[in-house]
Amino acid sequence: MRIKLVFRNLGTLLLLLISSVASFSQDAHFSQFYASPLTLNPAIAGTYKGTFRISTIYRDQWRSVVDRPLTTFSASGDVRFDVNFGKKHNPDHVALGITFFGDRVNTFDFNTNQIVLTGAYHKALDKKSKQYLGIGFQGGVLQRSVNYEDLTFQDQFNSINGYTLGTGENLPTNNKTFVDMSLGLYYSITPSKAFNYHAGIGYFHFNQPNLSFFNSPDIVDPDLRKTDTLLAKWSFHTGASIKTADRLYIQPRVNALIQGPHSELNLGATFRYKIAKTAGQYLLLGPYIRGVRNYNNFGIESIIAMAGFEYNNFILGLSYDQNINSLIKDRRSLSSFEFSIIYIGEHHNEDNFCPQW
Repeated sequence: MRIKLVFRNLGTLLLLLISSVASFSQDAHFSQFYASPLTLNPAIAGTYKGTFRISTIYRDQWRSVVDRPLTTFSASGDVRFDVNFGKKHNPDHVALGITFFGDRVNTFDFNTNQIVLTGAYHKALDKKSKQYLGIGFQGGVLQRSVNYEDLTFQDQFNSINGYTLGTGENLPTNNKTFVDMSLGLYYSITPSKAFNYHAGIGYFHFNQPNLSFFNSPDIVDPDLRKTDTLLAKWSFHTGASIKTADRLYIQPRVNALIQGPHSELNLGATFRYKIAKTAGQYLLLGPYIRGVRNYNNFGIESIIAMAGFEYNNFILGLSYDQNINSLIKDRRSLSSFEFSIIYIGEHHNEDNFCPQW
């Protein structure tokens, strides 16, 4: 009952946060960060052995705690073109992509939608070791909306049995759109079929748009703060694929996110086991952990179990987060579930199929 009461009043809390002096926006995240490549780093566009890639991921969060869980999803597609410049081996390549992103706080219909276009160029540095250095750019629009019908205020209480009266709150426009831009760098090296390594940096929202619903000339209250800055976010990531046995690959991965006063570290490894020698079928298993900075302390927030299956050009992934440092003390834990699908088109080299993000 206590938790339900808390979440029923989150609508009022949200509106307070929107107008608060210290209200700064923070991005949603994915536990399977590697399965949403274009939200990890714009320069990852085109970093696969194929001609095009389609990536989708869906996150369902806190279903055991709230009646209407938080949901986040992303769908992206990118296509790769070789640029030979007269060279026959290891040509440069360019990539173009598009990403749709959505985040839903369903309790009071607070929605974030985004559509961005991505362009990337990857320069071959060394023919023998197959080194590439890439740069990427994203640009698009971000839209936010909130449903005021799901919010209640103190002056609506009828003093008897509910919030049935009208409100005198001066509510701003509840649907706004903003320009959003991001950059990225990416380095990869593949010295052999048994090993590859990559590292990259993404710099998101570098234009830092003001997302406040109150940022309008119609709002004349001089005491009201009209700023809700979408802070720039740094995304650092690195990983490798190491063949340790005839059928086994180990893929360690790390992703660090820094956005204003918030920081997050995701790390772990996926074990990729080839089921049959002649078929392009792999079983994927891996443990991951997430650490976050809350207030002034950094600690482990969640442990993550990941499982997946790779069949020819498809990669399917499932993951489950278990929060081990819950802010809400209750018998029901804070947990999340994710499901992802990746398809890479026109791929023919099974031994080096795994994308290099």
